Amino acid sequence: MKVQRPADQRGRTTHGDRTRLCTFSSGDFHDPDWLGFGALRQLNEEHLPPGATVPAQRVANMELLVLVLDGVLGRDGAALEAGALAWTGAGHASDTPVETAGAEGARVLRIAIQPDRVNLSPATGVMRVAGDAGWTLLAAPDGAAGSLPIRQQAGLHHARIAPGARLGLTLDATQRHWLQVLRGGVTLDGQTLAAGDALGWHAETVVTGLVATHDGAELLLITLPG
Repeated sequence: MKVQRPADQRGRTTHGDRTRLCTFSSGDFHDPDWLGFGALRQLNEEHLPPGATVPAQRVANMELLVLVLDGVLGRDGAALEAGALAWTGAGHASDTPVETAGAEGARVLRIAIQPDRVNLSPATGVMRVAGDAGWTLLAAPDGAAGSLPIRQQAGLHHARIAPGARLGLTLDATQRHWLQVLRGGVTLDGQTLAAGDALGWHAETVVTGLVATHDGAELLLITLPG
């Protein structure tokens, strides 16, 4: 089964001077048809103006990932530039770090995944997305290939595709898969996806290719238990 989530159908919420585009129900946005996708519970694109602050929040039993798409995000005393991915395994309970947008603001993608074990010790990590073309592993249950060791049988892969180039996509029917276009656009089996658009697959084998549009593409593929 394939589902589509166009960018313009996401929920829009504001929190002070911050704006969120919510793929699934989150905060003040509730859509009974979009409560999550398997263990993927949250996928929010957040826009922060210069100097905006995100306060700490108490969270338990959730794997939280923040991908900086544009600008700079201050977090735990570090300046996370575009391409940085920060992970918080909340475990039995932990406070998320206070975050502050840099002088040019920031655009981030916030991801929340339910763990497969609860009440673990909190854990954190940061990595930088490689600039290479093709798929790069960002997070996996065993921390393979230097990825972040999230506590779920899930994986995050990132890809950049040059304008007009093709990248293979093979998906296993025993798992769920969520493909999010972060930047640019791609065509997939005759269908065009632009920035913010997404496709999800469940119980379906897929062997195909992604072809980037004239301005290239940046993608995130999230693989989850079936």
